[in-house]
Amino acid sequence: MRQYSTSNSSRYAPRTPSSGSRFAGAQVTKWLLIILGVSFLVDIVGMGSSGGRLMPYVALGNGVLLEIWRWVTYPFVNINIGSWVFTMITFFVFGRLAEQSIGSRRYLMMLIYTTLVGAAVYAVMSSNVLSIVLTGASGLAMAVLVAVAMRYPNQQVRLLILPVPMKLTTLVYGLIGLLIVMAIAQRADPAESLAHLSGVGVGFLCMKNLKWLDLGSSTKAKKKRTNSKQARQTKRGGRSRGMKARTHLKMDVSKNEAEVNRILDKVSAEGIGNLTEDERELLKFASKKG
Repeated sequence: MRQYSTSNSSRYAPRTPSSGSRFAGAQVTKWLLIILGVSFLVDIVGMGSSGGRLMPYVALGNGVLLEIWRWVTYPFVNINIGSWVFTMITFFVFGRLAEQSIGSRRYLMMLIYTTLVGAAVYAVMSSNVLSIVLTGASGLAMAVLVAVAMRYPNQQVRLLILPVPMKLTTLVYGLIGLLIVMAIAQRADPAESLAHLSGVGVGFLCMKNLKWLDLGSSTKAKKKRTNSKQARQTKRGGRSRGMKARTHLKMDVSKNEAEVNRILDKVSAEGIGNLTEDERELLKFASKKG
C-alpha cells in the first residue's frame, strides 16, 4: 500500500518533517510497531497449531474480565497472521501521519481510549465463557485510519492488490463495512468484531473533540498560559509605571524651573530680603544643580 497526493488535494497532504527519519515526530508509532512485531514472533514461532505462548496471560476472555491488566494488554497478542499484517501495514503507512498531525501525546491518549473502549464493548457483548477471546490491535488500526481520513479527507491511496487510486475516506468506509459484515456473520459470538469496530467510533469522537486527548496536560498548559499572561501584564505594567514616573519627573522639573524663574523675578523686583525661607531653599538648591 502506498500513498500519493494529487494537485486537487495538495493542501490536505500530510506535512513531512524536515528530519530524514520516516518516524521523526512519531516515536509512539515506531515503538508500537516494534512491540507488536516482537510480541507476535515470541507468541507464535514454533507453536504449531496450538495457542500462542502469551495468550493465556494477556488476552481478554469472558472468564478473566476481572484481571484488569488484560484490558490494556490484549492488543499486543495476535495469532491471526492476516489481522497482524493488516495492523502492521496500517500503523507503518498511516500511524506516523496521525501522530505527526495531532501530536504524540494526543495520539497515545487516542490509542489508550480505543483499547479501553474495545475491552468494555467485549465485556458487555461476550455472552459466555466460550466466547472468542479478544486479541489483536485491529481496533487501534481502525481508529488510526479514521483519524487520518478526517485529517486529510482528500488524500488518495493506491492498494497493491487493487492498483486503482481511491480516496482514503473510501478505503476507510470499505474496511468499516467489512468489519460490520464480519460482525453480522459471527452472530453466535460477535463480541470480538464489535470490540474492534468500536475503534471507528472512538477515532471519530476523538478527532471531533481533540480536547479529550489533552487529559493530564490541561492543568499544566493552563498554568503555563496563566504565567505567560501574568508576565505580559507585568511587563506592560512595568512599562506603564516607568512612563508614569518619567512623566511625573518631567512635570516636577518643569514646575521647579517655573518656580525658580518666579523667585528670580521677585528678587529683581523686591530684592532677596523679601524671599521666604522656602523660596530661599529652593533657590539655593537650584543654584547648586545649575
